[in-house]
Amino acid sequence: MATLTLFEHETQAWAMTPAQLALLNQLQHRLNENVLQPVYRAGAWSLRAGQYVGVIRLGAQSIQILPKIYRSAETASRELLAREATANLLRMLAYAGFVQVNESEIADLLSRESDWFEILTYLFAHHLREEWRRGPARSYQTVEDELSLLKGKWRLNVQLRRPDRAHRFAVAYDEFTADILLNRIFRFVVERLVWLARSAVNVRLLGELRGLLDDVTLLPTVTVADVDQVALNRLTSRYAPLLNLARLFLEQGALQTASGDTSLFAFVFDMNVVFEGFIAGFLRRHRALAIPAELQPCTLAIQSRGRQLHLARSEGKALFRLKPDLLFRQGEAAPLIMDTKYKQLTPSDRKLGISEADFYQMFAYARRYACPRVILLYPQSAQVTTPVRRRFTLEVDTDQHIFAATLNIRRDLGQRTEREALAAELFVILSQR
Repeated sequence: MATLTLFEHETQAWAMTPAQLALLNQLQHRLNENVLQPVYRAGAWSLRAGQYVGVIRLGAQSIQILPKIYRSAETASRELLAREATANLLRMLAYAGFVQVNESEIADLLSRESDWFEILTYLFAHHLREEWRRGPARSYQTVEDELSLLKGKWRLNVQLRRPDRAHRFAVAYDEFTADILLNRIFRFVVERLVWLARSAVNVRLLGELRGLLDDVTLLPTVTVADVDQVALNRLTSRYAPLLNLARLFLEQGALQTASGDTSLFAFVFDMNVVFEGFIAGFLRRHRALAIPAELQPCTLAIQSRGRQLHLARSEGKALFRLKPDLLFRQGEAAPLIMDTKYKQLTPSDRKLGISEADFYQMFAYARRYACPRVILLYPQSAQVTTPVRRRFTLEVDTDQHIFAATLNIRRDLGQRTEREALAAELFVILSQR
């Protein structure tokens, strides 16, 4: 299958057939997102990517969209830029808890020249097989059955209503089983990926997993809401990255139609989600280097988990819940809030190109949490070589400030020195006053 590689917000000429155009229009309607836009100018077709990354298949054509998080200059070969972007995206996903991957695996995956979807499929299948071999997640499930012997709890109310089956006991008992929601989600994803995988290695791995998961119930459908119902514990926490990756596969219903016509398929995800998860994971892993001394006693809450604040109340119910991306909490106080935005700033603009909606959102955070400092964090683009550091003082209270800053993530995150440099940059941003 031929693969065309685009980078986010890039436009590239492509000789599109009427059939492919029809499939692309169908995809746009299905996703309800401007993931990949066809552009017709001067008698020729081009494709324009947005901020979503991933893989789109239009018949025999595979289109890969990658973020511009490569380290090399724009003048380098597209092959090199694609390899660097893929490697860094994998590292970002690892920090965010979506995948398990080490540097030797990254090097091996890049040598296969697979597209982004095949890479994530391999990571999911390979690590799920390894974890299953260590021992599948199990828990006690209540089973209701009719047996020839008494086992567990005798359901007398059921038994008395069925005198014709007096020779069998209506019972309920607890069984320690692997047929639980977590594994049912994994089996559903495996079954759908079987239809979509093109790599021979992935096809083999997924086939092996189908055998291992044969005793797990295959659900007719699984959604992100089902993933949210899974409560991991100390014994099953090792499955957290795999569950997060399953969630990524299930986003926007990408796998729901996989058992039918696979001529049209999209696996895309929003870089806003990846960027937010990466920053949170990086700060936790490199806390000593990235977080200033005055913030070290704080706990770092993602999406304000725990204490929940709202903007209003109506008929006794709290409404308009506030969900800062990263909340530094010390007791009941919130000395700092950070919100990540995967957008490009415009340094020449007095407002830096910050949308009014984003700034009003930060204003609400500052006021409701009584927070003296709120930081809007953006990735530093290739077009903006100088870091942005700008303070906005709120008119209503001179003790509260909103800072806008850019962070250079176009680094080789596989190198220790580069990770330390990124931690040092975050330290400077978090120290702003």
